[in-house]
Amino acid sequence: MSTFHILNGDCLAEKFPKNLEGESIIWREALIDGPVSDNNFFENRKRFIAENYDSESDYDELVVKEFQKMQNLPEGSDIFFWFEDDLFCQVNFWFLISNLNLGKINIFRVFPKDTEKGFAESEENDLLELFYSAKEINDTERKLISNLWADFQQNKLSKEVSSEIVRNLEELITANENRFNGTLENQIKEIQKNAESFEDVFKTFTQKYPIYGFGDLQLKKCIDKFSR
Repeated sequence: MSTFHILNGDCLAEKFPKNLEGESIIWREALIDGPVSDNNFFENRKRFIAENYDSESDYDELVVKEFQKMQNLPEGSDIFFWFEDDLFCQVNFWFLISNLNLGKINIFRVFPKDTEKGFAESEENDLLELFYSAKEINDTERKLISNLWADFQQNKLSKEVSSEIVRNLEELITANENRFNGTLENQIKEIQKNAESFEDVFKTFTQKYPIYGFGDLQLKKCIDKFSR
């Protein structure tokens, strides 16, 4: 039986336990931002990333090729999804659960010990411990998570859903709503009042509102948008 680890980003990959059985595949996307329609999905994402983030990166190599690896994993494999609890990571996770061929594959989620800090402060031994505490994603949860992705695409997430695999779901949905109802804009502007630089804003924002999971590029985009 083959084992695979799907890691959300390169930071976790850099400190991933070397003695943990299985092959690692890295998911490098930021689906919290930009087009998420099923039509020409990767073409539209590639264009958006090039125009808004990094025009020099090889999207096909870094994203599409890795996704194709995930699509072609052998039947009977065990796949472990290492995704954190913030909105950024969860949207990526929902997409993969919804779009990968997982019918005859055993899938699990590895949970970070701390919902706010994620895997950031976990050392190799901690990660091993978390791996052995992974929870299997059953068919009911697969369907629920796939529905979350579909609802996210249409911006109609419902707080009436509960999940054993997606923790703090109501808080995630509130955070997503905040992106559009003015709350996020007010949160950022309040922080800006006492900040001298973008670095100060980013540090305070990530400490105060870890639920969003934004990197510096996402926060910069939000600030630019709200400044217009």
